[in-house]
Amino acid sequence: MLKLRYEYFSESYPRFGVYKIQEWEKIQHHILHEKFSKIIDTAFEEKQIQHTFLLDESRFSFFRFDIFLEIEDNFSIQKLQEITKEKMEQIELQQGIQWKFLTTYIDSIFVNWEEKKYLIWESWQVFFRLYIIYIDSKTLNTINSSFGKVRENPNIKILPQSFHTTLFLRNSLKRDNFLLLYITESSAKVIKITNSFYESVNVINLWLWALKQMYKDNWVYQYWYKNYNEIQQNVLAENLVVETLEFYSMLFFSRLEEQWCVWNDIFVISPIVKNWHFMEVFNRKYREYTNSYIVPFHYSDNLETFNKEREPDDMDALVYLNREKVDVLFCKKINENGQQDNNEW
Repeated sequence: MLKLRYEYFSESYPRFGVYKIQEWEKIQHHILHEKFSKIIDTAFEEKQIQHTFLLDESRFSFFRFDIFLEIEDNFSIQKLQEITKEKMEQIELQQGIQWKFLTTYIDSIFVNWEEKKYLIWESWQVFFRLYIIYIDSKTLNTINSSFGKVRENPNIKILPQSFHTTLFLRNSLKRDNFLLLYITESSAKVIKITNSFYESVNVINLWLWALKQMYKDNWVYQYWYKNYNEIQQNVLAENLVVETLEFYSMLFFSRLEEQWCVWNDIFVISPIVKNWHFMEVFNRKYREYTNSYIVPFHYSDNLETFNKEREPDDMDALVYLNREKVDVLFCKKINENGQQDNNEW
């Protein structure tokens, strides 16, 4: 059995989405309004099962290194470990003890200027990107206090919540540079992805609560829950709604510009994507800043929804669950056949 816990980060309103998977066709989902330490204590009560924590990016620090080597001998795992250790020492010398090493991975592999899937045993001119992710010491200590050394526990996985989403968008849409925008009731977060990796994570104090307050100030709050056609039936109300959304959009994009987070396509993960007036105005105002587009990310033909219509803010968890199911079924097939069939990938 697998339990996935997805963090909706908020200092004043902490909550977690919990996904319980016993059978892939029957995924149970509920929300817990608990602080992080309580969530960890509850998970420890079921320490015999697999636990995955998709945590807010503010708990992590991200580093990327472009590695170019000219080697005569075949590239080995030991050589990769030596390079990783050298880069980690460089990071830790600069960062101090606030962050602890969590995980690493590589991609963008080129050998003699030809793109490759694998790095080990290659030789001569080798290029790859090395990514190293650290986790905040306080977060790691909270988890370790219950589970012990989690990096040595095969039943515990800890990842930035957008990690697999960024890989999915990069691989399925062939995009190396874009913005991921999360707007929830109590937070707004923009993640800048450059060359397929995290460049920055910024918080903007213009979440859904702020937009609702603007609706109230303009006397159109009763139209917050009405659909597109209902609003269009009242021209005066529609004009006020559009003016409110234009004001909110202008504020939002000015904040993005201050943080150097414009001039890229934006993928929005938020319940607000169901509001057609919002998406229409938001996209139009963004086009005044740049030629890029805003795209709601709430569905994909490449993602299984496990027999249930999913909400837009389920997307990170949904992408992860699809990845996890592939891994589980693939490992099961290896065990049944006694060997790996490389044609499956």
